[in-house]
Amino acid sequence: LAQALQRRGFQVGILDLDYRAPCVPIVLNIEDATLARTDTDALVPVQVSGLHVFSMAFIWPASKCVQVEDNDAADDVRQLLTPGIIAWPNLDFLVLDTPPTSSGIVRVALEAAEAAGAVIVSHPSRVSRADTVRTLDLFAEKQVPVYGMVSNQGLDEHEQNRFDLQDQDIMDLAALYNIPWCFCIPHTRNLEPHFDGLAQCILTTQPVLLPKPKEPKGVAWDKLTILAQKLKGSTPSGQR
Repeated sequence: LAQALQRRGFQVGILDLDYRAPCVPIVLNIEDATLARTDTDALVPVQVSGLHVFSMAFIWPASKCVQVEDNDAADDVRQLLTPGIIAWPNLDFLVLDTPPTSSGIVRVALEAAEAAGAVIVSHPSRVSRADTVRTLDLFAEKQVPVYGMVSNQGLDEHEQNRFDLQDQDIMDLAALYNIPWCFCIPHTRNLEPHFDGLAQCILTTQPVLLPKPKEPKGVAWDKLTILAQKLKGSTPSGQR
C-alpha cells in the first residue's frame, strides 16, 4: 500500500511497529540496512525506490527474541512517534504497520500518531475474524475512521479457498459494520496491481466512524464477581 501511494507521486513513509516480529525489511529486501542518525541524533529512515522506511528490526538483532514488557514496548512506540525522533521528510502519508488486534502497541500508535484512518486486513478464517472484530471495536473506541476492510490471501492461484471461511464472509463482516467497501487480495506473487487498486480506494473513499457498541447491562458486574470468586476462592458474601 505504501509503495502504491508512492508510485502515485506522494511522499510516503512506512513505520514497522510490529515490535516482536518486524518483517517489513524482509519484504523490501533491506535486511542488511544499518541504523543511522543525524547530527541531532534523530533516527534516519532507509530509502527504497523513493519510499522512506523505518522498522523495529533496525533496532533489535534479527536472531534475538525481544523480551520486553508490554508497557515498555508501548513506551518505545510512543517515543518513536514523537516528532523529531525519526528524521522523516515532509510526508503526505505515514503508513503504520502494526501488530494484530488491540494490543497496547496499537492503542499507543493510534493515539501518538493521531491516526487519520485505518485499513482492516483479515484472512477469511474464524481465528482471524475474531481478532478483526476486536480490532474494529478498538477503532470505534478510539474514534479512528476506517477506510475499508481487506480480505487477504483467501484464494490461491487456482481460486481454491485457503481458509475455513470465504472472502464473502469478510465482505459480510464489512457490511455488518457499514464499512464502505471490501477489497480481496488473492494468494499470489503478483501483488502490485491489487495494492494499486487498494490505494485508489483509499484516495477516493469516504471513511466511516464506527459506533461504539455498549456492553449489555450487568456484564461488567458479572465480570467483577467472577474475578472476585477466583481471587478469594469463594463466593462473595454480598453483592451491591
